[in-house]
Amino acid sequence: MIEPASRDDPKVKELIKLLLEWINDVLADDRIIVKDIEEDLFDGQILQKLIERLADIKVEVPEVSQSEMGQKQKLRVILDVINRILTLPQIGTWNQQKWSVDSVHSKNLVAILHLLVALARHFRAPIRMPENVQVFLLVVQKRDGMLQPRRVPEDITGTNEDVGGKFERDAFDTLFDHAPDKLNLVKKTLVTFVNKQLLKVNLEVSDIHTQFHDGVYLVLLMGLLEGYFVPLHSFHLTPSDFDQKVHNVGFAFDLMQDAGLPKPKARAEDVVNLDLKCTLRVLYNIFTKYKDVPLP
Repeated sequence: MIEPASRDDPKVKELIKLLLEWINDVLADDRIIVKDIEEDLFDGQILQKLIERLADIKVEVPEVSQSEMGQKQKLRVILDVINRILTLPQIGTWNQQKWSVDSVHSKNLVAILHLLVALARHFRAPIRMPENVQVFLLVVQKRDGMLQPRRVPEDITGTNEDVGGKFERDAFDTLFDHAPDKLNLVKKTLVTFVNKQLLKVNLEVSDIHTQFHDGVYLVLLMGLLEGYFVPLHSFHLTPSDFDQKVHNVGFAFDLMQDAGLPKPKARAEDVVNLDLKCTLRVLYNIFTKYKDVPLP
């Protein structure tokens, strides 16, 4: 059981507020408003909508059930899908997992926070979670016939460096913060550079923010710049879900490194999640290597 004072900790309150805002942003098109992460998430309905939006998938679950057994069966399916996406063991296997069907359904705040933080990190939520959030759990043990309570610390978040949340500031940080006009010039330069290559295969980019997020154009661009045909079985030409898009971007990153480019600082998930700054960094690295290469 969580110690009551931990609920009033400013960092815990800030984390809950940020997670609620993120969830509501993700579910805005569904016209769903989540107000309480314990009361609104325990039966799995909101979690189902959230993972479907984040991973661009459809989760097949039983119809809405008012019975506890029915709710838990639905929640089990949803958590198994989430764990699979997070590459965690399935519910019920022996592991050090921080959440379970029973803990989420019983509205265990600590378990729900662990689950949401893991999702926010995996899908690179555009929020800056407070570092080193810690709560205290009240654990009661029986010793010599007496019940003895003790306080056990539980870490909810670590440092942002642990998950790649901090990098040295670079020119793109400055452009985003202080020079939007110059940023637009950089975008136009990159679009022109990219289209000189893609037009060879009758493709064209008009929106640098959205047209690279599935990785297809990145893969084709590297093949065009390096002068080889990328086998279609190596990537998903029409990716249908989040994992296929991540595969494509990751494969493009591999092609970049094979061509001698430095390993991108961004994760593939950053690009898939339409992180413009990360996308521009990736494209600019390509541009700096190939900008003087003459067209055949």
